[in-house]
Amino acid sequence: MINDLLSEIRIDFWRDIGLIINDEKLFDRVTANYGYHEIMYQNIDHFFIETNDDDFIKPKRKTTFEEIYDFYCLDQHIKNVMMISLQLFEQSFKVALAETALIENGKNFTRNLNPRTIHQRQFLNEKYQLKDGRVIHRGDVKARMRHIKQNYLEPYEGYTEAHGEAGIGLIIKEMSFGVATNYFFLMPIKAKKIVLTRVFKEKITLRQFEEWLNEIRYFQRRAAHNFSLLIIKEKRQFLYKLVLNNLHQLANQEPCELAEERINKIVQDYLTKYPIEKDFLNKVFMEKKD
Repeated sequence: MINDLLSEIRIDFWRDIGLIINDEKLFDRVTANYGYHEIMYQNIDHFFIETNDDDFIKPKRKTTFEEIYDFYCLDQHIKNVMMISLQLFEQSFKVALAETALIENGKNFTRNLNPRTIHQRQFLNEKYQLKDGRVIHRGDVKARMRHIKQNYLEPYEGYTEAHGEAGIGLIIKEMSFGVATNYFFLMPIKAKKIVLTRVFKEKITLRQFEEWLNEIRYFQRRAAHNFSLLIIKEKRQFLYKLVLNNLHQLANQEPCELAEERINKIVQDYLTKYPIEKDFLNKVFMEKKD
């Protein structure tokens, strides 16, 4: 539990501003468990407005600490649902990647065995430069693949006897999503098109996929570092809605349908207690770009 004097100072500060704190023990417990600044400041713009008095703030309306905490919990619950759906997408992507790599790499291997083939060709390109300037190198991805084989697969007792050398399917399964996408970008253009055709409902270019992927990764980074996401906008659109729109583009609609169904239930349960938030939450999950 936090220092009693510090707690008293904090509670007095917020009460002086106009926040209603009915349960001081709840305030102490929540801020000690989840972080004072995490709870009180991440969504401050949603509940408070600045005054003309030396950058001071005041509540937009009658607000309790319990309401601020419940809003924080709402964001956490929705965030967890979205992360599960993104994991389902990652699984689908890696399956498409592994199966395509197995077939296309096999074709490349056969080509190299042909005695009339003069120049041996690597399956992965040497490098790929993303739109943001970052360069993916084949050597880095190959090194990571060797690390996976040597540390995650082959050390297991009986693995080599049962499976022989680790195949590309198992290696991709063990890759982080970041390494898997790096592998994807280094693949021949034909193989990349096959993967994208399997993953998305409609045709999407490599540059469009990069942008799509950057939006997903931005969400994941913010979520992983426990930022509040309910009030964040990206490209003039609430971030949750942006990611849901991205999931709508997938050929496998289960991640999107699962997220929408669960989020709707979470939001409806929240609105039974705080109906005043209905307009705001409709904007977060239904509003189009400004």
